[in-house]
Amino acid sequence: AYVLERAGAKSVIASLWNAEDERSAEIMVKFYSNLKEGMNKSEAMRQAKLSYLANPDNLQHPYFWAPFILIGDYD
Repeated sequence: AYVLERAGAKSVIASLWNAEDERSAEIMVKFYSNLKEGMNKSEAMRQAKLSYLANPDNLQHPYFWAPFILIGDYD
């Protein structure tokens, strides 16, 4: 994330550990959908994680939804 910020990125989404592809994709698709709806980045990520947790078919352990963090500009 540091290198991307130094290269000019205003914000970066990073993973704190290797995340499972299927769950990661679900959260990221929802994140970008939320951005398109006009949410700021921090709220879009928060709502994407909550949406993931609201689905009873998803694994609820934080390992699957918590690795993603937003670094930099939150707006």
